[in-house]
Amino acid sequence: MFRMIAGFPLSAWAFAFRTWAAMVTALYAAFWLQLDSASSAAVTVSILALQTRGQVYQRALYRVLATIIGIIASIVIAGLFAQTRELFIIVFAAWLGLCVYVGGLLEDSRAYGAVLSGYTVALVAVVQIDSPQNIVLAGFNRGAAIVVGVAALALIGEVFGAPNLDASLLSKLTTIHRRIIAVALAILGGKSADPIRSANLLREITALRPDISALAVESGRGSARRAAARNAAVALVGVVSAVGALASLPPTTLRSLRTGLGEALDNGLAEENRVLPGRLQQHANSDNFDPYEAIFVRYALELLVENQRAKDAIGALQAGRRPTHEFDAPIYRSSRVAARNGLRAFLVALTIAALLSLGGWPFASLGIALTGVIIALSANVPNSGAFATAAVIAVPIAVMLAGVTEFFILDGVDQFPLLAIGIAPSVIATALLCTAPNPRLAVTAFLVLVVFPVMLSPTNPQRYDPEPYLFSSLIAIASVILLFVLLRVILPTSDALRRHWYLMSAQAEMRGLLTDGYSRRPNEEALFRDADRIRQLAALQPSSDGHRDDLRQAMELFGRAAAVRRVRTTLTELVARTGSRLMVETNAALAACDPLRLRRIADDLAGATAGFSRDDLALARAARLDLIWAASLIDPTAALGFHPHGSFAS
Repeated sequence: MFRMIAGFPLSAWAFAFRTWAAMVTALYAAFWLQLDSASSAAVTVSILALQTRGQVYQRALYRVLATIIGIIASIVIAGLFAQTRELFIIVFAAWLGLCVYVGGLLEDSRAYGAVLSGYTVALVAVVQIDSPQNIVLAGFNRGAAIVVGVAALALIGEVFGAPNLDASLLSKLTTIHRRIIAVALAILGGKSADPIRSANLLREITALRPDISALAVESGRGSARRAAARNAAVALVGVVSAVGALASLPPTTLRSLRTGLGEALDNGLAEENRVLPGRLQQHANSDNFDPYEAIFVRYALELLVENQRAKDAIGALQAGRRPTHEFDAPIYRSSRVAARNGLRAFLVALTIAALLSLGGWPFASLGIALTGVIIALSANVPNSGAFATAAVIAVPIAVMLAGVTEFFILDGVDQFPLLAIGIAPSVIATALLCTAPNPRLAVTAFLVLVVFPVMLSPTNPQRYDPEPYLFSSLIAIASVILLFVLLRVILPTSDALRRHWYLMSAQAEMRGLLTDGYSRRPNEEALFRDADRIRQLAALQPSSDGHRDDLRQAMELFGRAAAVRRVRTTLTELVARTGSRLMVETNAALAACDPLRLRRIADDLAGATAGFSRDDLALARAARLDLIWAASLIDPTAALGFHPHGSFAS
């Protein structure tokens, strides 16, 4: 049985044929309903052509909702400013910039929905700028065509068995879990930690967030599976954090317990898993207090807990079972990056609209609409310049494919079966390339797949007029080249600037934790959000010297923030149980970054446990260890005499 055909797996071929079949179905339904914008149905299939059912359904939902918002905005803008073209263009550009800004604060399909609300005005109102009385009808036709495209894609996906997302997500989570355990075993075996490797693990975990979100709409158990997958991702971040803390301790600490911990993690031995927590707890409750050993036991127990939580959540995902306690997996978004992208989208759209409109170019509205779409889609990708480069390559290819299809393959025919056969080579080939592992090739193919039906503009009957095709092709290519230039001239956001903003935000939040005190989220969720910031930082190009000092600094801040939140959580619980007054003094010591004072508070706590119950004594011991650990992260020499992560000097 052949698993590869022409270098592509059978799953890629199945995806390509589903995309072509859905596009043909959408066009047939749009023609049968006599919609004026049948090409919008085909474009909807192109944009929603994702490989799993959950991704398609989630994006389709937000596409429909965002289209409604965009049509309403088109009617309002046209109703207020249709008589003054200059104001119309300014307001359109401002709306697009606002939607891009909002999209920059959201994630996955929500971000797509926000930018879609912006460029829908370009596709509805701007295209009808010379006939504003037709905007309502154009909006209705576009909305109907989008619904047709969504329905066609859903129908074909169900009939031909589009794969579910949960199976691939389960495989990815399981693989990442195994890799984290492999890193933990290496560290327990005495190898040194690599912060870049840990950062990449966090990147892979948090990168699953969009897929996890899409699980909710995939099936009847989608909501339960989403909760389980989210818990698994949060727990895996916790495992990485605990492994990082253990890596900071001397490799000779508690060799026997290290060996037992490694065996429990490696083999999952039931006997060892039952005995080891008891051994660790017995050591934690002993009278002999060695900071190295006590902190090792503290984080070894945390590693076991988080590892078990991850395994339970992965099992719940596999069974489609909702976990007892659900965690959120919040994302990090830079308001500075979002604001800059929004302002740039406004200025670029305004410049292009002014140049095309005032220049009296034919089909100028098409150029404005096309560039509006590309501006919006490029705003929230990691590298907007690379996206614009892909657009410069993709649009001429799409223009050529549309011309060849219309004037050479179809060549005047008006039978729908021939249209379906005629578009098959272009659609299937580009859909196949969308599955390529090379991201640049995949993005270029995706843009070709989207622009091809726009340039072909299938109608019933098909109009074979070369003049509109030539003018529209010229304006499309000129517009995208102009966009490519403007995106590099107007407020370009370099990776170096993004890196600076991400690190500044991490440092500012660290200062806030030290001075203000408390995170608004549970510790596990706050840790995941910090990990998501590391993912975005890791996606940037490294500096010219090739070193990733930015990731090392971010990982240091990641560990420090976790330690400070742990101190505050443990002490808050201790104060609530015993009425201790240590919280005020601890807050002051943290705000002053005073390790000696923190160590003194820890020593005072050890001598102030008279009358404590057994549970209170255990909590006091944990609080003492957390204070010492936080002090060691501020200044290792003043606390324990070793250098776990670095100092707060940054």
